Order: sequence, then structure tokens, then C-alpha cells
Amino acid sequence: MIHPTPEQNRREAFRRVQLGFAGLAGVLLLVSLTQFVIDNVRKEAGFSLPELAPPGEAAANAVPPSLQNSEPLADLGVAPAAEAGGQVPAVPDLEPDPKLQKRMDRDPRQPAP
Repeated sequence: MIHPTPEQNRREAFRRVQLGFAGLAGVLLLVSLTQFVIDNVRKEAGFSLPELAPPGEAAANAVPPSLQNSEPLADLGVAPAAEAGGQVPAVPDLEPDPKLQKRMDRDPRQPAP
């Protein structure tokens, strides 16, 4: 194995630093370009960031009324919609099976307490 000279070590270290800075600059350029494109798309489509509520107002007042009763999962069909009288239980079937003849929560080989 040939050992590099101190001059070769210095050049290799300098190349690595240059490559690191070039990579960092590339990532920064990519992020900046992406942010620029996203901002332009938002402006063209008419999207805007919501205004922050002043600290004195309650959090409930900051949420628009159209979103207060919204059920996004039900709108997508992922979850059942809540009934007008109340909420749908998370697990609707908590009753034991009426056809069940013996208990299944204990080991049959052990005596009952």
C-alpha cells in the first residue's frame, strides 16, 4: 500500500471541502427554486395563508364556521358520518357473541377460580 504524501492529503481534503460546498449550494438552490415555484402557483391560483387571530380572541373564533362542523373523513367516505343526535361510537360491536357457548378468555386446562 502506498502512503499519500502530505501534499496529496491536502489536495484530497480540499476536493472534499469543495464537493461539500457544491452539494450544499445545490440543495440551497433547489429549495429556493421550489419555494419560488410554489409561491407563484399560490399567487396564480388565488390561495393565501390565513391571517393569524389576535392573541385576545378565543381559538374557537379563529376557526371559520364552515370548518367547525366539518367531518373530512366522512366526506371522503373513510369514516361513517356522525348522526345528528350524537357521535357514532368508535367500536360499534362491543357485545359478546350470543352463540358463544364457553368462555374463551381463559385457558381450559387451568381450573376456574
